[in-house]
Amino acid sequence: MPARTPGFAELVATSNFSFLRGGSHPEELVAQAMAMGLQALGLCDRNSFAGVVRGYVTARDNKAANPDFRYLVGVRLCFADGTPDIIAYPTDRAAYGRLCKLLTIGNKRGEKGKPRLLLNDLFGTSAPASATEQGPIEDFSQGQLFILMPDEADWGLNEAVLDHLGRQAPGRVWLAGVPRFDGQDRARLVRVDALARRHGARMIASNDVFYHEPDRRMVLDVVTCIREHVTLEAAGFRLSTNAERHLKPEAEMARLFADHPDAIAQTRAFIARIQFSLDQLRYNYPEETIGTGETAQQTLERLTWLGAAKRFPGGVPDKLKSDLWKELCLIAYKGYAAYFLTVHDIVVYAREERKIMCQGRGSAANSSVCYCLGITEVDPTKANLVFGRFISTERDEPPDIDVDFEHERREEVMQYVYQKYGGRRTGLTANVICYRSRSAIRETAKVFGVSDDIIAAFNQLHWGWGSKLDLRDLASLKLSPDDPTFAQMFEVVKVLRGFPRHLSQHVGGFVITRDSLESLVPIGPTAMDSRSIIEWNKDDIDALGILKVDVLALGMLSCLRRAFELLHVHYRLRYELADLLAEETGEGPLDKARVYAMTQRADTIGVFQIESRAQMSMLPRLRPVRFYDLVIEVAIVRPGPIQGGMVHPYLKRRDGLDPWAPKPGDPLDEVLKETKGIPLFQEQAMQMAIKGAGFSPGEADQLRRAMAAWRRTGRIGMFEERFITGMKTNGYTLEFAQRCFNQIKGFAEYGFPESHAASFALLVYASCWFKCHYPDVFACALLNSQPMGFYAPSQIIRDVREHGVEVLEADINRSGLECLLEESSRSVQDHIWPRHAEMANDILTSKAIRLGLRSIEGLAETDINLIVARRGQGYGSIRELWLRTGIAIASLEKLARADAFKASLGISRREALWTVKGLVGSHGAETMPLFAASAPGDPLPDEPGNLPPLSPGEEVIHDYAALSLSLKGHPVQFLRPMLLARGTTSAGNLPGVSPDLRVEVAGLVLVRQRPGTASGVIFATLEDETGVSNIVIWPKAFEAYRKVLLSSRLLAVRGKVQSEKGVIHVIAEAMEDLTPFLLDLAHGQDIGERYLAHGDEGRSDGERPQSRDRNVLRELDMARRRAYAALPGGRNFH
Repeated sequence: MPARTPGFAELVATSNFSFLRGGSHPEELVAQAMAMGLQALGLCDRNSFAGVVRGYVTARDNKAANPDFRYLVGVRLCFADGTPDIIAYPTDRAAYGRLCKLLTIGNKRGEKGKPRLLLNDLFGTSAPASATEQGPIEDFSQGQLFILMPDEADWGLNEAVLDHLGRQAPGRVWLAGVPRFDGQDRARLVRVDALARRHGARMIASNDVFYHEPDRRMVLDVVTCIREHVTLEAAGFRLSTNAERHLKPEAEMARLFADHPDAIAQTRAFIARIQFSLDQLRYNYPEETIGTGETAQQTLERLTWLGAAKRFPGGVPDKLKSDLWKELCLIAYKGYAAYFLTVHDIVVYAREERKIMCQGRGSAANSSVCYCLGITEVDPTKANLVFGRFISTERDEPPDIDVDFEHERREEVMQYVYQKYGGRRTGLTANVICYRSRSAIRETAKVFGVSDDIIAAFNQLHWGWGSKLDLRDLASLKLSPDDPTFAQMFEVVKVLRGFPRHLSQHVGGFVITRDSLESLVPIGPTAMDSRSIIEWNKDDIDALGILKVDVLALGMLSCLRRAFELLHVHYRLRYELADLLAEETGEGPLDKARVYAMTQRADTIGVFQIESRAQMSMLPRLRPVRFYDLVIEVAIVRPGPIQGGMVHPYLKRRDGLDPWAPKPGDPLDEVLKETKGIPLFQEQAMQMAIKGAGFSPGEADQLRRAMAAWRRTGRIGMFEERFITGMKTNGYTLEFAQRCFNQIKGFAEYGFPESHAASFALLVYASCWFKCHYPDVFACALLNSQPMGFYAPSQIIRDVREHGVEVLEADINRSGLECLLEESSRSVQDHIWPRHAEMANDILTSKAIRLGLRSIEGLAETDINLIVARRGQGYGSIRELWLRTGIAIASLEKLARADAFKASLGISRREALWTVKGLVGSHGAETMPLFAASAPGDPLPDEPGNLPPLSPGEEVIHDYAALSLSLKGHPVQFLRPMLLARGTTSAGNLPGVSPDLRVEVAGLVLVRQRPGTASGVIFATLEDETGVSNIVIWPKAFEAYRKVLLSSRLLAVRGKVQSEKGVIHVIAEAMEDLTPFLLDLAHGQDIGERYLAHGDEGRSDGERPQSRDRNVLRELDMARRRAYAALPGGRNFH
């Protein structure tokens, strides 16, 4: 037995952040190395630092238990010129910066995800990565330690590269000795050792690790096959030749290198020379926003007090003055002033120069400074805010300011950031795209040789992260659950879920630095030449204390901006967001009580945040009557309050069933008085720790964070004793203290910040105001801001029509690009549906909504702009439209399918398609008479087709094919006789059904939602011609009818009616797919005879069928198929 060595460091460990080349997460590798007692672990992924922070965080968080363990940051340099891989480790901060720059060169030169490096790049002797790259030549090898991974197939190449490295980096080169477990290791290691010594280097021991434990061998094989696009059966030598590429303990490595103990000792000598750690990274703030002759702190203080005076023209409240001084002092202590100025500068540019609606949210809304700077809109004098949730002396992580901008105009803000700070100092954070259930199943099944049809069928049974993989599901696909191949495949899928696939850019998280960004982190190009992306995501940069600015997109801000513009244009009312919110003080334009009355009825389709089925079910129970109730509504339908058991106790107290009143002088009751003694927000949990147990704000934030991660880290125990002791010291009983701790522990993992809820509640109220008083304006703005929200345009249109608003079809002579408002020929009050009758006098609408041409599926915006620009006094025929605009025949066909010629030209869908098929040439401009584009009248009238009309049902189906909606009717209304024969109850009749009775309802599947809070319960929404039915599917019913629910477009549900405070659900017991009936509707009755008759009806007697006839028939058949495909399959939410 060899003597035990005094330490071993594994210096060649590849993680799954080498993307389809590693079988373990960085965290798993570090945790395993610590558990084995290794002296150090070096993470070195291929040409990337993307995973290094994750390993660093694991090592840092477990430092107390493993004080001597070292985590090293390296990289595996893989070259495009045939050079064997070289492991590089920076010895200091400057060397790390050089490596970042080297990797940036490779990223810029290569394709996305495929960096391209040459050996000469390492020494600064290659050509620049791009023609525009300038700057002095830099030797990136300075300060690096190198380990050459020998090429087993070319020892001559190994010798040449080792010689070159030895001359360029003398004394800093090692040659890796790696066992291959093929019976040749003794001779191989002797050869490696001799080669190293000939060139003044040393052999260093490694197992060239690709996974942390032996069980991950299969995972490595699978990701290898995914990368190589082969099955396991065909992979051959592409797979690892042994199953030993996992971490090995020191004793095992010492045994493998028993004849070469110096190779083990060299690992210790190697790490002794490395002084670099990610702890040494420092972030430098940009300084462009600092005032002339001022420090950043002085500029911030000046702008803050100016903003405070503007916010409170009658005088800044004393408490706010005190809060501002405290915050400014803490900001000065932490050195964050320049960060606040940067965010302020971006907000000022958007709001004042570009007139873009924006507002901050999240924990930043706890800051009075952010409010006075105009970054956030939550008034700190009216909210229970905790600045320690945002910044504290004990908190090492930087503050996080998220700002939402109009989703259609955020690009303008992003362009400004790049123009002001420059591409070399600005980068978007990465978004790590990971395998989810469906992608993991699809890719793994391909590797195991499963056919595409089985993969597609199996994926229909699963969605999202929460989907459980169960072999019993195979039985529904006529497959054997006992097949060992599937069992093995499922095990791999479970591991593969959460594995990184590739890096993408974050939606709007910027890192802006004072100096060059590429010396801090490798950067890579994006699809836009002027932009770059860093290799770290938001969690990585938070862990390193690097500040980011989140320039986020919010569709509701776009909607509200459009709504205010429409209100001004059509109703001559010039309001802003602040005017609507002033209703809380009685100074607003209309009675706020009517707005809240609408929310109490859950009449909130399209409204921000409270439009989901879960929110709509809560509204009649909560019955909001003031703004703070909306704050609670936003937050209460969340995992934290639900899983913490807070919801029902709160509602009971709100309803007076469990009377509660705050005790005078009790600090905890003061904290919880707005929520009836029940903690619902993160800030309340922190205030309970501060006022009840004597925590400082920073300690309270640490408690919140420990609670958020208690299931993963188990660190909450260190706070529990302190919390209970503190409460007992302040006079509370042990039982009460324990109950308080358990209460906040129950929801803190998912707790919602009050500041964030309050920011969103501002937009909730504004959208409710528009929906209540001007539903035409709101629906028009909402449709023009798509895609956004919970519901598709068809549901928004159905809802606004129920409120009495007239909606008009897309028309070639009357529609614009977007939906428009025009005078209505009828009153809202005469057409509002009975269920909304009580708000008839609240609605001030007098306009109709005209659908825009953009609502037509596949019609190009350039064609629409041509149609509108050249319309003049209008088009008299299809041929005139064609000649005057020159748009393609294909675009005319799209207009014909959408029935866009019917309203103003009187040409039916079928006749329009006939006419379009009769046009000669590809573009009308080719045969346009001179000056005719501007002349009125019709140069060549359309030739009538004399075709039979489509049935009403067919018209509706074709509308769905072209527009994804229909104003002519609802598909289900044409099936009502059949449904009545089945005994099906319409959605409109459900309120008259007694609770606990069993019924059948049927409708198009609009939404399937499985919230993470609902313990596997699924909520579905079905729509028929009378309204919507809300379905609750318990896990047992879901498992029995999984395929039916997930694949049906027209679904029948049988179950028991449940009613609570006006909210009606059907608890599903059985389900049936009625989609084939929709297919029959699309085909019409006797469709075969209709096909045969069509040619005769469309031509003169004695005329032989023309190719034109055949084309029309073929096109109509394809349209019917498209109509079926266009019917909504339902939106899935998780």
